[in-house]
Amino acid sequence: MKAWSAVLAMGLLGGCALGIQTDGSSPNVTYTVPHTYQVVYMRAAHQANECQYGNSTVKVRSRIDPAMSTGVVSVIDPITGVEMARTSLKAVDAKHTEVVQIVSGHGSWNQDVLNAMQQSIRMDASVCHVYK
Repeated sequence: MKAWSAVLAMGLLGGCALGIQTDGSSPNVTYTVPHTYQVVYMRAAHQANECQYGNSTVKVRSRIDPAMSTGVVSVIDPITGVEMARTSLKAVDAKHTEVVQIVSGHGSWNQDVLNAMQQSIRMDASVCHVYK
């Protein structure tokens, strides 16, 4: 029993290394779009809930702050609580929004998912995978 507990604990602690890295090494993209922060927030939340992740294996957390004209949409592993993908947005002015998107870079949370997240914001359509 102790051996099983140790393996489980190591697995959960090791899961932290699978999430978004704070050192900037996770795949990411920053860009500005000609849309209000509210529109960008709705597009990001819709894409996360509909496509990626519209199954029960992950949780989507969304929050918007009208006072700061910002928002965040995160995709979280429900077992470890590790953040696997994030879209952060901030109004530049009344009609433009800066978007920062990042994925963990592990498993299916790769550049393809990051590209799909970006296209969903730019095209106003939920894109689950970008084919080259």
